[in-house]
Amino acid sequence: MSFHLDNFRDNPHFKFNKDFQIRGLESFKNDLEKHFFSKAGVCNYISDKNESLLAIELNCNLTLVELLFYFNRGDWGKEGFLASHLRHLAKTNGTVVDVDELSILLKDTSIVINRIYDQSIAQQFENILTEIAHHYVHFTKGLSEVPYEIFVPVFEETNLETNTSFLNMAHGNNSKNDYFKYWGVYYLSQDDPSIYDLESLSLISGDLYMLNH
Repeated sequence: MSFHLDNFRDNPHFKFNKDFQIRGLESFKNDLEKHFFSKAGVCNYISDKNESLLAIELNCNLTLVELLFYFNRGDWGKEGFLASHLRHLAKTNGTVVDVDELSILLKDTSIVINRIYDQSIAQQFENILTEIAHHYVHFTKGLSEVPYEIFVPVFEETNLETNTSFLNMAHGNNSKNDYFKYWGVYYLSQDDPSIYDLESLSLISGDLYMLNH
């Protein structure tokens, strides 16, 4: 598995330092693998606010429907895992530690969750998975096609001169509700990404622009 580190190096909000190390990170990675039945990868970098930010990849040998089955049974993951471990890492290192991006790589799809406010992924991770389970029938087009990537969340941007477009970049003053409005979904049967509207339970039109945070 690989992290897109060039994105971090080129982003002015990050002071990338490959030599920067967080104490306890190896133990954290091992716990991720144990609780999420995954091969885990973790890289860390420093934001312009001197936060220690993590990018996490979990490579699971499961399909999405299998993952949701085990998650709903309480066998995949542990409630509050991320929040408690981030607090421990912060205490150990004497600095703010947060997850900037969490990617779950499955046999049939990938789920990419981005931070939209401080500690947002740790706080909303279980709720996001619960909503993915709740909306599964709808974004799989009546169980006919699983998207090969689900991007959580995307944000509506209205332009009077063009059609409505969507961005993956948070705009500030975001809340937990922003995770549960729009997702970006990619299908093999389509050249362009689609937007899944959680309120209307449907795919809607609109261009999706993927930008660095």
